[in-house]
Amino acid sequence: MKTTTKKQRNVMIVLRLSGAAGRDMLSGIFLFTKKHPHWHTRIFQTPDEFTPELFSSLKEEGCDGIIASNPGPDETARLVRDSDIPVAFIGDPGPILSERQSHIAFARSDDEFTGCLGARYLVSLDDYKAYGFVPAASGRYWSDARQKGFVDELAARGANAEVFRSPGADGSQEDLAALRKWLSELPKPAAVMAARDSRAMQVLDVCREARIDCPRQLAVIGVDNDELLDEACIPPLTSIQPNHEKLGYAAALLLDRLMSNREGSDRSSYLLRPLQVVTRESASATSAASRLLTKAMDYIRKNATKGIRADDVAKHLGVSRRLADLRFQQYCDQSLNETITYHKLDAVKKMLATTTRPIKEISKECGYADIPYLKMLFKRRFGCTMRDWRKVNSTYAAAKNA
Repeated sequence: MKTTTKKQRNVMIVLRLSGAAGRDMLSGIFLFTKKHPHWHTRIFQTPDEFTPELFSSLKEEGCDGIIASNPGPDETARLVRDSDIPVAFIGDPGPILSERQSHIAFARSDDEFTGCLGARYLVSLDDYKAYGFVPAASGRYWSDARQKGFVDELAARGANAEVFRSPGADGSQEDLAALRKWLSELPKPAAVMAARDSRAMQVLDVCREARIDCPRQLAVIGVDNDELLDEACIPPLTSIQPNHEKLGYAAALLLDRLMSNREGSDRSSYLLRPLQVVTRESASATSAASRLLTKAMDYIRKNATKGIRADDVAKHLGVSRRLADLRFQQYCDQSLNETITYHKLDAVKKMLATTTRPIKEISKECGYADIPYLKMLFKRRFGCTMRDWRKVNSTYAAAKNA
């Protein structure tokens, strides 16, 4: 039988790898390339590395596609815009690349829904006297979208949201002084969402200096769930977890489709909702509904791999299954079963990445007696087999620790 060898694709990847988001996106891209070994990738860890000279040189050598989360310097962005190289962009391509009408596709987090989810979660905690939103630097599309989702969701619930207006750059002396005054003047108890975790950390620092008790006087929630940083905060930071890994995989899939049809004028987009709210002490339960959610999440985290079902959670809470599901849909935008499945699969992924135990043992350890079902579910959720996920992530983990 005659076999065909796919043409090698030379792909440039431009990501900011200093934070958890960029690393998770890269992990998702690696999951795709594992299934497509004809891809040859070159990685740029900061947008500044993607210089006009380097782009021109790589174009001459033969570049088939680009995955980027930042357009790089303006001159580079113009060169990419004027070329016919397919581009899959994660997030906002900026004004220059936005002008491109063909050979470009977009993978984005649903930032407006992220803001909506933050508002829902804070409303579930207590009947606060005030709600506030602390944006990132002006002009950040994701900050603006999260702000809109937050404000609109509260308005739909009959509440107003105050928006902090900074007189200076994020973290500057002027910014922090104004933030301290704004937070101090919010009627207490209050709840605040920050556009991202680093901004939420500044809120917590200012509260500590101003002697504002978090979370008793002020509940705080961020976005990104960078576990290392969030757990180190005082108090530990509650954060919304985007699905950055799946976003990276989606960008690679979009690029592969573009490279296979270079005559097309594809401007398709892929919008992805966040995974969940990861609760920590900075925004903890006080109302009956939020205490119910917190108690449920604690039980699920501890017992998800022991074969529990949604009915077991409801029984543990002492409420009907209908009420438990209703609260999860209201404030977490997912059912009890979906939440249990998420934690079980998360345990599977962690064991695949950190141990060499056989898949059969991992399946049993994580509450899946039916191994074929787990394999099918894992591939449907993550787009690859458990074996391939292990190879990619254990290799990447080793590279990070080298």
